[in-house]
Amino acid sequence: DADATEAAAALSVNVGSLAESSDLLGMAHFLEHMLFMGSGKYPDENNYTEYIANNMGTYNAYTADFETTYFFSVANPAFEGALDRLSRFFIDPLLNPSSVDREVRAVDSEYKGNLQTEGWCINELGHHLSNSSHPYSQFSIGNLETLQDAAKLLGVGLHEKVVQFYQQYYSADIMKLAVAGNHSVAQLADWVVEKFSKVPSQGNTKPELPGHPLGSAQLGQVVHMQSLANINILLVEFALPDIRSLYQQDPTLYLAKLAGSEMPGSLLHYLKQQGWAISVHAHLHRLNEGFEIFPFAIELTPEGLHNYEQVLEAMFAYLQMLRDLGPQKPVHDEIKSVDMLDF
Repeated sequence: DADATEAAAALSVNVGSLAESSDLLGMAHFLEHMLFMGSGKYPDENNYTEYIANNMGTYNAYTADFETTYFFSVANPAFEGALDRLSRFFIDPLLNPSSVDREVRAVDSEYKGNLQTEGWCINELGHHLSNSSHPYSQFSIGNLETLQDAAKLLGVGLHEKVVQFYQQYYSADIMKLAVAGNHSVAQLADWVVEKFSKVPSQGNTKPELPGHPLGSAQLGQVVHMQSLANINILLVEFALPDIRSLYQQDPTLYLAKLAGSEMPGSLLHYLKQQGWAISVHAHLHRLNEGFEIFPFAIELTPEGLHNYEQVLEAMFAYLQMLRDLGPQKPVHDEIKSVDMLDF
């Protein structure tokens, strides 16, 4: 894009917290932190972050169930240098033993901060209530107890284990890279090939998962959770199969559009008329591999909380009505138009 005011890149490794062993939980997240701590080519621990900050940029990373993603944006003239520094995360990271204690404490600090985040606590409860034999049920963010203390109990070095995790899973075959800037496509492609062709290839290193984490024993449960803030949420999770093949159609976006609509005849319109709800949200932020869990969240009024069973009945009745009617072209066309404008 010749008119782009900044350049950006994101590299996603198709492995995340579901690859962790049950005796060292949080390892994928811990590795994410460790990769920022210098490389053979750029050994200074702060080289990557300072370079980006000094060139009007931002950076971050996140670890999810199936992926770990590293990304940055930077002023266009500094893009090649930033891209080169990012590439070294996956070629010659130092993973220094001297960084272990500080970074495991940084992971622990994130964990403690999330304890005050409503959405994170709800998400963790969902994991906890899933099939205990599935890695989805495991604690994923990590803390001092599940990493540092657990390694001591096992009689192993945490540094040794994080290096092992990196070598086992971080393969070029399960990485995807996206770049953008005001440079030509040919120039961007040349930089990508030049800087990332040395990333080691080990074949497909993604772990095999044992089916869906929500089986018959986990479905049909009603769980009451004390909220951190003064809000009332009714969250219903639907167990779906793998729907990645439908990413171009994105049927969940159709449901999200209708769920949040306040038009007469909509679920939210009805619930507001009853004085039971404030908002309705239903949308996936990313697609999983092998299974899907679709969240349908209704923010309730105090009266709605008292009558949550009637709210549930209304929700299921509305979903059944949508199934009976089938997809409606006007709704689809409106979603398409909005998406095109967003793009």
